Amino acid sequence: MKLVDNTIVRAAVASFAAQPNQATALEVLRSCMFGDLLLDTTGSNAPTATGFAPGARLQIRRGTGPDGKGALFAFTRNEEIARLHPPGTATMSLANTAIGVLELAKSQQDAWLYIDPAGPTCAMSAMEIDFALRNPNNEPLKTATVDLHAGRIDRQKMLDLLKEDGPLLLGVDATSQPGKMGLRTTGMPDGSPGLFAFTSAPEIVAHNVADAVMASTTEKVIEIAREQGYGGLVINPSGPYVAVTLSELGW
Repeated sequence: MKLVDNTIVRAAVASFAAQPNQATALEVLRSCMFGDLLLDTTGSNAPTATGFAPGARLQIRRGTGPDGKGALFAFTRNEEIARLHPPGTATMSLANTAIGVLELAKSQQDAWLYIDPAGPTCAMSAMEIDFALRNPNNEPLKTATVDLHAGRIDRQKMLDLLKEDGPLLLGVDATSQPGKMGLRTTGMPDGSPGLFAFTSAPEIVAHNVADAVMASTTEKVIEIAREQGYGGLVINPSGPYVAVTLSELGW
């Protein structure tokens, strides 16, 4: 089993801690829309080979936020958990998807979620988490764009995901006139007009904090691009981004 070491979230948290502002906070939020995080379960009963036994105790490390309200702690790797405990402590952790951690914080009505609370750290509010979760999220496609840039998958696998009818979002200029949909656009490498598309709502506001979110699907977005004369899509322009022509998608 591969140990969790979420370097992307940890780098985003370090950037926020060095320069806390809206932009760096949104980078942390969008980095939590895929990948894995850890929960500190030190002091819990150890699971067996088949899971936790009936009646086993599972305790998850928590704390308080700056306003004294409850906070869930999450970690990018086991070393960050160890930093919260005295040297030599036999720590325990539970791996979960980052989205699952956000959902846990929301279900427990935590006011805050702290990432790597021993520092550098970043606290996400319940309002930010709710914004991220109430909109669709295409985690497989986001993961594919990251893996493609890292050379872990080939381009065809990412294209295959786009051909599946999963969630995809568009950024809308909130200042556009009523009845006119001001979609965010760009230029494709071949000079044709391109349509920005996003895998999650935090991706949209990280690119332009003033934009509204239009939830859609890959099929509908590709249809919009084709009908309105776009040459293709640019997915997650805040990066890692991928430019895909309609011809690659069979149009």
